[in-house]
Amino acid sequence: MTPVALVHPYWDFWASSVPGDFRADRERLLARAAAALGPGLDVVACELAGDESEARALVDRCQRADVVVVVSTMAVPPATTMALLDELPDLPVVVWALHEDPRLPVDFSHSDITTRGATVGAPMVVSALARAHRRYDVVMSDLAGAAAARDALDCAAAAGTVRGATMLRIGTAMPGYTSVQATDDELAPLGIRSAVVSPEELAARVGDVTSAQAGAVRAQLDEEFAFDDDVDLRAVDRIARVEVALDALVRETGARAGTLNCHVPALRFADDVGVCPCLALGRLTTRGVPWTCSGDVVTSVAMLTVQALGLPTLYHEVEAVDYERDEVVLANTGEHDLRLAPSRPVRLAPDAWYTGDPLVSPCAQFSIGASPASLVGFVPVDGMRWIVADGDFTGSQYPRTGTPNAGFRFASGHVTDAWPRWLAAGVVHHSAATNARVADRVVRMARHLGGDVVAV
Repeated sequence: MTPVALVHPYWDFWASSVPGDFRADRERLLARAAAALGPGLDVVACELAGDESEARALVDRCQRADVVVVVSTMAVPPATTMALLDELPDLPVVVWALHEDPRLPVDFSHSDITTRGATVGAPMVVSALARAHRRYDVVMSDLAGAAAARDALDCAAAAGTVRGATMLRIGTAMPGYTSVQATDDELAPLGIRSAVVSPEELAARVGDVTSAQAGAVRAQLDEEFAFDDDVDLRAVDRIARVEVALDALVRETGARAGTLNCHVPALRFADDVGVCPCLALGRLTTRGVPWTCSGDVVTSVAMLTVQALGLPTLYHEVEAVDYERDEVVLANTGEHDLRLAPSRPVRLAPDAWYTGDPLVSPCAQFSIGASPASLVGFVPVDGMRWIVADGDFTGSQYPRTGTPNAGFRFASGHVTDAWPRWLAAGVVHHSAATNARVADRVVRMARHLGGDVVAV
């Protein structure tokens, strides 16, 4: 449930132009607006603010919200709304210019100018927000078109999830992988902070995991996966312990995303670890806390962006191109999100990338079915930049990659045109793939986060 506050600025100056109880009429319209937004919302406030004093009285209740929706249906001095919003500087704001009906009456009157005055009232609010350098989104609809406002609300809430998130970093990036790194200073515009844990501390925590804790995870793995005969069960048991330790760190730090570089002796060749933990990272990602490998902080932001929209996230590389079929191959080194798997149980097989390890780690193996899709990248260049390519999962299957895989086709043109534009935007070699077209939603998120979007 997304906590949301709906506030309707009101001014009784205009009441004399409208027959009946105008304030009661606006309260009724606001209640209809709240209902029209649909399920899944926790409406912590749904009130009219008739002056600055009434607006300030709503601050405590609105502080419990993830988003403030200013429902504007009439002209109101902007100071009324700003008396509330100035006290809530970090909350995303959506201004909803709302009309009750889609058509004007044939005898449109002076009174209707007041009751249908969203096109006067909303600019009053938005101009004040712009002059205060406050970020916001704007939508206009009648009640029947409330889905547009709900989309704006959901994107604002997703932006709030990204802003101020904690990122769990296990170790540092792969040597020389400068493109995937980002410091807290570079991510400061997003308010993202890091919780840093050394590989040695993670290894020690893995060693402290009890047999009962590991056994509970192991039982879940038995239910979710169909094991190939050559899967090393000792590696599965180790990965279960890694998952327990990582899950505890996520809960302790409040992390919303994470990145782990396992390519260090303290993890890959430690007595208590000694495995590649992609399977554990995939299980955490499936549960809504996305993980990247190799210390890839910038793609963690992209993964978090997609997850904040409530969508699955496959960490991947664009591995190769089929010019004739106009598609690229997406695959990785073992990371997964089971929300993209076409069926359950999912095959668990030895990870082809790590067959030379003393313990060969397993990974999920599946091909993503045909559906709308997007690739999402992020890079802190010229501010905060998201790169989004809408397209489609083609349904092509590449099982011999040995990891989760998919075919992807760009919607904006042939791969020979689209992929260079994707690359030219500055994206790194990793990105997040999801099973929906999200460019428009990421644009809405970026409005609240102060970033730009390159749509490919």
